Amino acid sequence: MLALWAVAFALAQGVDPQGRPVHSVQVVGLRQVPLALVENQIRLQPGQPYDSAIVQQDIVRLTHLGRFNTVEARFEQRPDGSLDVFYVVAEQALLSDVQVSGNKKLNDAELLGKVLLRAGDPVDPFLIERGIQRIEQAYQEAGYFATSVSFDQELLRDSGILLYQIREGLSPRIRRVRFEGNQVFTDSQLKSKIQTNTYILLFRKGELNRERVRIDASLIRDFYRQEGYLDAQCGGEVSISDNLEDAEVVFHIEEGRRYTVRSIRVEGNQVFATEDILSEIPLKVGDVYTLQRERDSERRVLDLYGKLGFISARLRKTDGTSGVDRLFIRDSAEVDAVVRIEEGVASTVGKVTIQGNSQTKDSVILRQMRGIEPGRPFDGVGLRTTQDRLTQSALFHEANVTVLGQPEDPLRDVLVEVDERNTGRLSFGAGINSDAGVAGQVSIEQSNFDIADFPETFREFLTGRAFRGAGQYFSIVLQPGDQYSRYSINFREPYLLDSNFFLSASSFFFDDRREDWDEERFGGSIGFGQRFGDVWSGQIRVGAENVEISDIDDDAPVDVFDVEGNNLVTELGLILTRNTTDSRLFPTRGSIFTAGIGRAGALGGDFDFTRVTARLQKFWTVHEDFFERKTVLSTRIEFGVILEEDEAPFFERFTAGGHRTFRGFEFRGVGPRGIRADTETRGDDPVGGDWLFLFGVEYNFPVFQDILRIVLFTDTGTVQDDVGFDEYRVSIGAGVRIKIPFLGEAPFALDLAYPIIKEEDDEEQYFSFSLDVPF
Repeated sequence: MLALWAVAFALAQGVDPQGRPVHSVQVVGLRQVPLALVENQIRLQPGQPYDSAIVQQDIVRLTHLGRFNTVEARFEQRPDGSLDVFYVVAEQALLSDVQVSGNKKLNDAELLGKVLLRAGDPVDPFLIERGIQRIEQAYQEAGYFATSVSFDQELLRDSGILLYQIREGLSPRIRRVRFEGNQVFTDSQLKSKIQTNTYILLFRKGELNRERVRIDASLIRDFYRQEGYLDAQCGGEVSISDNLEDAEVVFHIEEGRRYTVRSIRVEGNQVFATEDILSEIPLKVGDVYTLQRERDSERRVLDLYGKLGFISARLRKTDGTSGVDRLFIRDSAEVDAVVRIEEGVASTVGKVTIQGNSQTKDSVILRQMRGIEPGRPFDGVGLRTTQDRLTQSALFHEANVTVLGQPEDPLRDVLVEVDERNTGRLSFGAGINSDAGVAGQVSIEQSNFDIADFPETFREFLTGRAFRGAGQYFSIVLQPGDQYSRYSINFREPYLLDSNFFLSASSFFFDDRREDWDEERFGGSIGFGQRFGDVWSGQIRVGAENVEISDIDDDAPVDVFDVEGNNLVTELGLILTRNTTDSRLFPTRGSIFTAGIGRAGALGGDFDFTRVTARLQKFWTVHEDFFERKTVLSTRIEFGVILEEDEAPFFERFTAGGHRTFRGFEFRGVGPRGIRADTETRGDDPVGGDWLFLFGVEYNFPVFQDILRIVLFTDTGTVQDDVGFDEYRVSIGAGVRIKIPFLGEAPFALDLAYPIIKEEDDEEQYFSFSLDVPF
C-alpha cells in the first residue's frame, strides 16, 4: 500500500520517476531513532537510477524495524532532471524506562525479567499487556493468587516511563496435604520426601508454591522408582478456597508394578571376565530393580576399569545415554539388565597443570592428588578422591580436576583449577557453655600459613600477603573468661619438607578458677609424626608444663593441699590414629580411632606415672532423603587407665561429665570425691580417678532444611579409682543442633539429659549447651 501511495504521488506531479538518476537520498522525521540505523536499511543510493521496486523494499525494511508508525517515499525533480528522494517517517513513542512498584514478595529483578520491554523500545500495547500477564503468572506460581497488575497510562504518555503497579494479594495457607492412590507407602512416609507442608501457627508458614508442588510430585515419583516401581507416576493438584485464604494440595499417585531382575547380561568386556563384573555390581538376579542399585552398579564397573587406567570407559544404553540398560519383559514385572561396556583405552598421566593458585604453592595442591602421577596409568578412583580432597580442603572455595585430550589418547594431560579462599581470619567473639561459663575470644588464624614467607615490605605484611601459601596452620587464641581462661599459640606443618612426616608445636596458659582453689597451667608441646597412607598415622609427642595450685580454701580436698604451689609435669607420648570419616565437621560414615600411651616423668619433673588411653567413634548413614540430608547413627567408646596407683596428681587424673563427655552430669561431676582437709570426711570436690570408661550412642536426624537437627542419645560409663564397672552410670536424653550460616558451621547445641543410673555423690545437670557468637 505504501509503494502504491508513492506511485500515486509521483503521477500527481506529472513525473514518471522510474529510471531517472537519483541525486540524493534523505530521511525526514527522525527525532530519537539513530540515522545510521535507518540508513543501513536503505538500498537506494545516490547516482543510481530510480527503481520503484527497491524503494518498496526499503519501505518494508524500515517498517520492520518496529520504530515507526508510518513510512512514506517522496521525491522532487531537480532542474537537471535528477531526483531528490525523501523517506518520510513518523516515529513511534519510545520507552524511557521500565519500572515496577508495590512489590514486596518478589524482587524488582525477578519481575522485570518477566517483562518483554526495556528502555528504548517502542511503546507496544500488546507487549505491555503481555508483561501484565507474565507478572501475574509469576505471583500465582509463588502462591499469591489474588495479585493484580496495572500500569500508569498518564505517566507513560507524559514521560515515556512504563510503571507496572502491583497490588499483591495474600498467599493461601496450605491447610491440608493428601495422597491418593498410594497403597505401598503410607502418607507419613511420602510426607518425609516432600517440602510442601501444612500451616502450623508459629512453626510453619504453610505458604503455597505451585512450582514446589510440581517438584514434590517429581520427588514422589522418583522415590517410587528408586524402590523398584519403575512405571510410577505422580501429579500435584491445588485447590483454593473461595476466599483465597486456604489451600489443599493433593498428590495423585499411580504406583504401578514393582520390578525384579530376571537376568543380567554383560557385553563388550574384554579386560575383565563377566564373572568378575557380576560379582562387583550390587544388581543381582531376583532382587528388586532399584535406581540406586542401577547407579551403584554403574559406578562399581567404572571404578573397576578406572583402577587400571581406563578412565574413558562408559556404560551405554541403546538410546545413547550412559548407564545400565534395562529391558522390560512384556506382560511381566521383570527386567533384563544389560551392562553394555565401552572399555576405551588405558591412559597414562601426562603433564599436570595447576591454575588459580595465586598464593598457594603448587606443592600444597600436588600432595593432595591421588592416582595422578605423571608417567603412570591413571587411577579413576584416585581422580575422584583428588577432587574430593581439594574441594573439602579449608584452602579452596572449589576445585576442578579435568583430564584433557580425547578418550582414545594413550597419554592425557591433567588440568587442576582451584578457587582460593581467604584463609586468614581475625575474629572477635564471645561464647557460653555449661562446662566453662562465659568467655570472650580474640583469635588470629591462618590455615594456609608459610613460616618461611617473610614480608619484603611492611605493606605486604599489612595486606596479608606474607606468611602465606605453604598449607601450614598457625593461630593465636585469647579467651578470657569468668571461670576458665585460655591463651594459646599453635603451629602445625602437615607435610614436613613435602613428605609424609608432620610437625606440630603449641604453647599455652590456662587459668581455671575453681570454687575452692585456683589452678594455673603454663607449658607447651612438640609432636613429630608420620602418615601411613591416607588412613593411619603415628606421632611422638613431648610436653612440659608448670601447674600452680593456689588460693586453697580450708575445706578443699587433701589431694589439693598435697600439690599446693608449683608442680612440673613432663610427658613423652606415642599416639596412633586411624581415620576413615568422610568429613571433619559432620562425619556421616567411617570411624576415628585414637590410641595413646604417655609416660610422665620420662623427661624429669615431679611425677612418674604411665597413662594409656583409647577412643573409637563410628558413624553410619542409616537414611538419606531426596534433599541429601543424612540421618546418622554414631557410637563412642573411650577408656583411660593410669597404671601406677596413687602416683598421678589429682589434676592429671580422669574426670567426666558435662556437654562433651557425659551429659546429665555437671562438668567433672562424675568420679571420686576428695577427703576434706578440715574434717577428714568425704567432700563434694572431684579429684578424678585412675580408670575411665565411656560408651555412648547418638541418633542424629534432620528436621528443617540444613538448619535444624534433632539428636537422641544415651551416655554411659564410669570414672573410679580402680579398673572395674561397679560404679557405672547411665543417662538418656535428646537435644537440638542449630546451624545459622552467619554464626559458623554449628554454633549452637542444646541437650536435655536425665541420669537413670547414678552414684550418691554425683552432681547432676539436666541441661547442657554450647553457643559461640562471632562479631
